[in-house]
Amino acid sequence: MVIGNQAPNKKQVMNAIRIAEAGTSGEIRVHLSYSKNDQDLLKCAESLFQKLGMQNTRLRNSVLLYLNPKLKKFSIYGDQGIHEKVGPEFWTNLAKEVSIHIREKDITDGIVYAVAAIGAALKEHFPALEENPNEISDELTED
Repeated sequence: MVIGNQAPNKKQVMNAIRIAEAGTSGEIRVHLSYSKNDQDLLKCAESLFQKLGMQNTRLRNSVLLYLNPKLKKFSIYGDQGIHEKVGPEFWTNLAKEVSIHIREKDITDGIVYAVAAIGAALKEHFPALEENPNEISDELTED
């Protein structure tokens, strides 16, 4: 999907992740890539997902939001557990909504919207467990 050319507010994004992950065992990560070589962002997201070990969460319920501001594109990659619960239509609709938020406001608003929507789906299908460690850092990653 296409995004604008602005840089996101990292503090706002990390705060949105913390809020979205409260009440769920699921995990969300946002990655910013500035590579001009990102041709297929879904493949890039899947590769980074594996590299970061996001598939190692206990319930396979982590989600990566992969954005390339230089190419003005993004991709969303959900692990097996969450994908089985929400299905492909959820991701397609979410991508459309995120694009609208980015186009009408800015990249930060689009990311915060995506994180909140993902968090709501995770809370619905993967409520917090009694013991609920943060398995994946809330920090944005970049390359």
